[in-house]
Amino acid sequence: MMLERTIFAGLAGKCSANRAYPMSIAEGFQDGEIFTIKDLAADGDESEKAVLFHHYAGFAYISGNPDEGFLNKIYQKFYLKEPERRFVLVTDDPKVEEFFAGKEGVRLEKRAEYRFGKLPNAAPECKYRTERISEENYDKISGKIVPGFSWKDKEQFLKNGFGFVAMDGEKVIAVAFSAAVSSDEVDIGIETDESYRHQGLAKTLADKMCREIILQGKKPVWAHSVSNKGSKYTAESAGFVQERVNTIILRK
Repeated sequence: MMLERTIFAGLAGKCSANRAYPMSIAEGFQDGEIFTIKDLAADGDESEKAVLFHHYAGFAYISGNPDEGFLNKIYQKFYLKEPERRFVLVTDDPKVEEFFAGKEGVRLEKRAEYRFGKLPNAAPECKYRTERISEENYDKISGKIVPGFSWKDKEQFLKNGFGFVAMDGEKVIAVAFSAAVSSDEVDIGIETDESYRHQGLAKTLADKMCREIILQGKKPVWAHSVSNKGSKYTAESAGFVQERVNTIILRK
């Protein structure tokens, strides 16, 4: 098992697009599935060493040199046969983009990915109380982009992940958390209650996350759909610099 994990970690590390997610699976921090050519493409050439990583949150990544048989099996299995499973393939491989372009039931969008630059000189402040995510406040968190989106349960998150919330009394009004964790990177997920937006909560919690990640000796990671202008603003205010634009392949 240890040898297999080392092999898959090496392959996950070769994913150029947002590799914190495949690494989190390979290193055992979070749940997900790993599919090889043998698993997916009976007619594929195993010497190609293509591997698919599918994270609990639904993001998927290919490492290696996939042939058409491998890509077709992915298309058949995840886009046509299992519509209930979230599957968002993230790639910067032109061959993969070309294969899926125009396929029935599939659409292609763009996703911006950032590298971390440096922390602002002063940490931003907000008028609401902020605290670390804990056993006591975890169940008060609600929304779409929350720890339960990326982690199979509370126990796993509190053991391997971390985050911060902003509170109005006893109500959680914003959350920032480790959406993907590897041995050297942490991808940040963030959401603010609609009634409390435009008050600097996302900026404050993003800054807290970056400072904690750096304190742990890791690199903060950020990515979002190019259409999400709010996420772009928050990322830049926290010290991130856009590095590349990848393609995401989703169901229509």
